[in-house]
Amino acid sequence: MAEQSGIHNVMRGTAEYVLQIGHVHGDVTVHLPPAADPVERAASALARSIRVQWAAELNAWDLTSAEPLSVRWTANWPTALRSAAHGDRITTVVDDFLGLHHRRLVVLGGPGAGKSTLAVLLTLELTDRCLSARRARHDGEGGDARPVPVPVVLTLESWDPHREHFHVWLARRITEEHPGLPPVDGRHPAARLVQDRRILPVLDGLDELPEHRRSLVVREIDRALGEQDAVVLTSRTREYRTGEEAGAAIGRAAVMEAQPVGLAEATGYLLRSAAPQVRRNWKLLLDSVDRQPDGPIAQALTSPLMIWLARRGFGTPPADPLDLLRRPFLSREAVESHLLDLIIPAVFPQQPHAPDRLHAPRQWNARRSGHWLAYLAGRLSARRTTELAWWDLHRTALVRAAMLPALLLVCLALSEVASAGVGWFAAGQADRSVLGGQGFHAWGLELALSGGLLHGMAVWIAVEAWFGFKRGQPRRRTNPFRIGAALRSAGRAASVGRALKASAVIVVPATLFTFVVSGAYDPRPYVVMIVCSTVLAPLLMVTLAAPSDTEDASTPDEVLASERTAAWLSVCTVAVLIGIGQGVHGWYREGEGTFEAGTARAVAGWFGASTMLLLMSLWSRWLLAKGCLAIAGRVPWSLMEFLRDAHHGGLLRRSGGVYRFRHLRLQEHLAARTGNAARTGNIAPRAPRQQAPWQPPPPRTHPAPRTPPSPAFAGATAPGFREVLAEAERAPLSSLKNWTVHTDEHIFRAEGRGRRVALGHWPVVMFFAVMTVIRSGVNGNWLPALAGLLFWCCFGTLIMVVAYLLPPQRQELCMTTAYLEFRVGRGRARLAWADVQDVAVRKFIRRKRDTKLYALHVRPHPGAPQPARSFRSGDGWFMVLPLSTSEVAPPDLAEALRRFAGTRWRPPVDFATPQSPHVTIRNEISGQAHAGGVIQAGSVHGDITDGRPDPRGAGRDPGDG
Repeated sequence: MAEQSGIHNVMRGTAEYVLQIGHVHGDVTVHLPPAADPVERAASALARSIRVQWAAELNAWDLTSAEPLSVRWTANWPTALRSAAHGDRITTVVDDFLGLHHRRLVVLGGPGAGKSTLAVLLTLELTDRCLSARRARHDGEGGDARPVPVPVVLTLESWDPHREHFHVWLARRITEEHPGLPPVDGRHPAARLVQDRRILPVLDGLDELPEHRRSLVVREIDRALGEQDAVVLTSRTREYRTGEEAGAAIGRAAVMEAQPVGLAEATGYLLRSAAPQVRRNWKLLLDSVDRQPDGPIAQALTSPLMIWLARRGFGTPPADPLDLLRRPFLSREAVESHLLDLIIPAVFPQQPHAPDRLHAPRQWNARRSGHWLAYLAGRLSARRTTELAWWDLHRTALVRAAMLPALLLVCLALSEVASAGVGWFAAGQADRSVLGGQGFHAWGLELALSGGLLHGMAVWIAVEAWFGFKRGQPRRRTNPFRIGAALRSAGRAASVGRALKASAVIVVPATLFTFVVSGAYDPRPYVVMIVCSTVLAPLLMVTLAAPSDTEDASTPDEVLASERTAAWLSVCTVAVLIGIGQGVHGWYREGEGTFEAGTARAVAGWFGASTMLLLMSLWSRWLLAKGCLAIAGRVPWSLMEFLRDAHHGGLLRRSGGVYRFRHLRLQEHLAARTGNAARTGNIAPRAPRQQAPWQPPPPRTHPAPRTPPSPAFAGATAPGFREVLAEAERAPLSSLKNWTVHTDEHIFRAEGRGRRVALGHWPVVMFFAVMTVIRSGVNGNWLPALAGLLFWCCFGTLIMVVAYLLPPQRQELCMTTAYLEFRVGRGRARLAWADVQDVAVRKFIRRKRDTKLYALHVRPHPGAPQPARSFRSGDGWFMVLPLSTSEVAPPDLAEALRRFAGTRWRPPVDFATPQSPHVTIRNEISGQAHAGGVIQAGSVHGDITDGRPDPRGAGRDPGDG
């Protein structure tokens, strides 16, 4: 009938359901779109997550609600595949970038010029293009031949080119920040996305790296980029151009450079965005600035960062823009410093918020907030980092000093609780004739408590071994109630070797214990204990510690909440299983077991396991660090809430699970201005609500002379043990005992004998020492606890002494213009310089373990002959000569490497000296000196060239002198 009537129903498009009503005669053909490629699905999920993440970040920067500021950029575009229009809109910039044959872009500009903002805007536009292209392909409309890559914003600070290839680091960071992406071939898709060129790394913070790392990082990025690889790199102009002159640049890259904001654009923007109540004062200020276009205020307002600070700082009364005219600013730097001081009172105003506001911020005192942020900024500057991670706060000297006393106090309190519980239960059972006519003995509960502590320790070590002993590295955990997904996530995060190590920690002791007790006691309680404590408990703990399967990027609050939840879930589940394993000894004793005795043992075992799991968790270390610093007045008690409000106010930005100051200039300013007060803990008392706003210190009236940094300077620290030791290790090789050095223009030969220094075992030794103190202290056995602590300290010292007393190793190093020959102990190797790619001082990694020692390393070219395995240090590097515990090179060795290794040699930075003695200083004077001469003060090395003007008055060509 359908064929006779010729009725055909055709439906195209996307629909959830399609209904055909009536009689159907004949065939029904359904053409479904092809299934989405797993790589394509993972790329789309990553793009959606990044779009949500950076849209929220842009909103926190107050860039979505405010009127945009026009920033002019000059672009140097290589030949594009297609004609691209030029303009000032972000869509035009993206069109030009995607039209490049080599999609590589370097964004340059001065401090606060808007480089990071442009990078985020590019990221949002590219994610929109990526998702639109995916929808177009899904609807059958086709798409570009070259897919739009997914932009991923990363900071370069976490990359060590000596240890990781650029692509490996890129895949690792995506895996850490987006652990729940749809798997490809059963694994996380990060490595596959990087391999298929579906990722566009947007790299920020090159100028925030130490000077000695910038050139290395740029070279390694350029070396890792293939023909189809894309990259966006932001940097300050001077830092990038300096490296470019030394040969460190991104090849075949387009360059965009920010131009200073014009005075007319700045004044117009500030007037348009000013609140009505302060617009009149802004008009008076800007009129005065227009009359002095070369004044310090006008010069400061050429930076987008300073314009944003001025708009926020003078946004609402009582802040008055005319204060800029009342203060005698003598330089642009003084104006910028004043604007940076104003941002904290603007972010934390003493004003009530709307009653219906969701998640309203707390009322933070502006002065105290400034001191708290100054302490955090000073700590970051002292550690030469920009990443503020909550799990690193316990590494401060104050917290480390308080860690052992706090641990002893906690163990004392818990031991009193355990003793009270044991005594109460033993007293209640004293009148019952159980256990062969004898009363219930307290030693049974103490034994169960010790068993819980021991099993909790074993479970913790097994989980650490499963995930690769990444102590101190938190992660957002998966949902433990989805057992299947959690187990799959845990399986993807482990390897066969780590799984075998984790199993050995549990299985080997349990097997030996079973063989010992199997013939003498009733086996039933031991079988149950082994099943609960050594099978189910570790399996459940692994599922709790598995990485999250959520696609969204992790935030600091989510990571902390995940650690807290995992800690309490381990108490409620893993510790319960361990407690059941201890309680069966009271339930299954033939003729002697009672329900009360078994329950008491189970509670004691649960208490011991819970104590061990909680005290060893990162969350407990976070509580200790926050408590110590808050008592000292250096941070608020509600630290995470304070950081969250500072982020919402635009002072901080989130990058994965860490916070960073929005701009490096703000971090440096806070560390320099008020860091000294934050370091000493001199926090001003809380002021009343009606106080005047926080007044910044008056500007300097004259430039301060350059002086060497002192320990009182914020961001600098007093010389520690490593610095003092490094000072002694800077001595030349020729001055060391048992060393002889011969050097001339043709050869450098150093021979000597070196003692072994063992330091890499101390983290493991202290780990077991802490566990011993917890196990014995909670039991109330303080003498064994202190004895165990002393034992492990002596054991670690004994390892160092034994290693030092071993016969000295024979060490030789010979360098000529043709080859490099070295010997350590019985191993000997020789490499031609033509086969050597790089020479550097880096940490010696022996069998994937950090020895805490630095050594001279070489990296051969791929395919070149390699030294013996005994010299292998990982990532293609080979150890040549052990040096010291600090990243320093003896001066005579460094000089020889400069002569023979040439550009292969990567000298380490020496933070103890203000500058290298080999820096070329060039002083030039142009014009006429009417004072009768030009004076050069100081030691002069090299030639002094006097370029005199020609008789006709024209200046000589620079190349003529």
